[in-house]
Amino acid sequence: MFKKLSVLLALFMLSACSDSDDSLKVGGKAFSENMILSEMVVALAEAEGIPVTQHRPLGPTAYNLENLKSGKIDIYVEYSGTGLVMLGKAALSDGDAVMKKVKSLYKPLGITWGQRLGFSNSHGLAMRANRAAELGISTISDLVSKSGGLVIGIGENFGHRPVDGFVPLIARYGMSFAEVKTVAAKDRMSLYEHLSRGEVDLIAVFTTDGKIYESGLKLLVDDLDFFPAYEAAMIYRSDSLARFPALQTSLNKLNGKLDETSMRKLNILVDQETFTPRDVARTALTEMGLLDETVSTLSTSESIVISTGSSNIGIAESGRVFHAVRKAFPGRHVQLEMQHDPLKSVENSTSVLGLVTAVEFTSFDQNNIPSLRPFEAVGVVGQSYLHIIALDDTIQSLSDVKSLATGPKGSGSYRAGQHLAASMGNLTLRPVEDAFPDKSADAMIVLAPLGSETVENALQNGKLIPINGLGDDNRLEGFPYLRKARIPANMYENQFVAIETLVTQLVLAGPITLSDAERGPLSSIYSPLAATTILTDDIVQTLSKSLAAQSSLDPTIPSARALRPEPPYKPADINPDASVSILNILVIMFIIWLIWLYTRPEAD
Repeated sequence: MFKKLSVLLALFMLSACSDSDDSLKVGGKAFSENMILSEMVVALAEAEGIPVTQHRPLGPTAYNLENLKSGKIDIYVEYSGTGLVMLGKAALSDGDAVMKKVKSLYKPLGITWGQRLGFSNSHGLAMRANRAAELGISTISDLVSKSGGLVIGIGENFGHRPVDGFVPLIARYGMSFAEVKTVAAKDRMSLYEHLSRGEVDLIAVFTTDGKIYESGLKLLVDDLDFFPAYEAAMIYRSDSLARFPALQTSLNKLNGKLDETSMRKLNILVDQETFTPRDVARTALTEMGLLDETVSTLSTSESIVISTGSSNIGIAESGRVFHAVRKAFPGRHVQLEMQHDPLKSVENSTSVLGLVTAVEFTSFDQNNIPSLRPFEAVGVVGQSYLHIIALDDTIQSLSDVKSLATGPKGSGSYRAGQHLAASMGNLTLRPVEDAFPDKSADAMIVLAPLGSETVENALQNGKLIPINGLGDDNRLEGFPYLRKARIPANMYENQFVAIETLVTQLVLAGPITLSDAERGPLSSIYSPLAATTILTDDIVQTLSKSLAAQSSLDPTIPSARALRPEPPYKPADINPDASVSILNILVIMFIIWLIWLYTRPEAD
């Protein structure tokens, strides 16, 4: 009986081993990019008829590599520089040299490196662009003299890397930070939030992180070539090609198909827009013609749509807005749409929010009389400046302008032009579809944050001129959210002096919100915006806090209830309690009795 059981157990174990060997076991690391690439490996292998077992994400590099050596997994995506340092070798910045070396080093281990996928993802250090400019930092070496007063944020894995991690980095550059804030590997992307809130001065990043560019961060130059080349490639057990003859064909399909830009966009879809790595990978493969799937689009049915004008948004502004909206609406896809009149989209319920300037809260009738539109701000994003660009060489200031080209009717620049026309009285507006009109007008207006690319392009047609005089009298009294400002010298090419202008706040706006009591059964009649996503006080507070604006909302801009100042404490009610009232009466009667005792005639 024992012999029979032993034979059955042996057969069962062999069967288990056979089942295990019959599938391609795919590993991977626990961050978005590697998970996307792992899903691509799975999809391409399955398309070749190879059965697949997924074991991803397994964890950090060391765990994947050990599992690959032991045969628990057959393949995962690795980075050439990481493969080099994991064997204790010195870092190399030459990509070709690194690949040649890792292939020779891993071959005796029974591990093969495939061809490069087409992009490199290095470690790096990033700062907020304005902070880097303030400190005069563009390279890592520039940090050395200032690091003692700075706080750096790093991921746990980067902190533990023995050759190309944080400790070797600061040793190579000879610097020491005032504080090191470390987060768990799974929370690495939260470093961007800490940076946006000013809790750290710089963070350790992957160079293909979409948030670097979405948030307008400054990536510091590794001027000592400390970080090796990290080119992505498939790394797999050599015997897996014998087990799965179609595997090589599958793997070759992806060689050279991805670059830094495309990988960054895919990372954004997962890190920022909450799509799954599997959906992103399969959609990308389908769009590249490497996978034949009928369903290849990412669903956006539950999107939170933000409408904005074309000149309102910059890299820094878009990053902060996306971060804030995603935090206020967790799990929802967020997308940005360009509209001539963003608040019209909010009114029509095709957008939940509008990223607009304060001038867009105003509407003008035929007599140039302004009135407020039914919207309110839910958070401050930044500042937009009126850039007046002369299209005629003889024009020296706004007072010389008779005709002003603007964006289409309803756009932010058109509404800003309406404000100027209402103030000056002799200004004709020429709304055009093209952002860069010909010289049929004296000047054009671009309403945008400082340093805007839209302004840079517009300046190819003319020069910046000042807005003089409007702030010196009462002509702007009806438009208090337009403030006097200056465009600093050298902000744009060939602009050598400061330019007097006007500035207004750039805000997130939604429909006027009503409480349940205010809403009532007839709200759909008196509120055309009732069908939109309700912006509760909690959502508004989350949006405002996450935007982390440097200033509060201009008091002249209509604001959501949650952003309005708290009223002062009301004094306590007189006689708030019956027992207190009785006691007060008794005390008063006692005082009266004492006075009577001392003033009665017998007392003399």
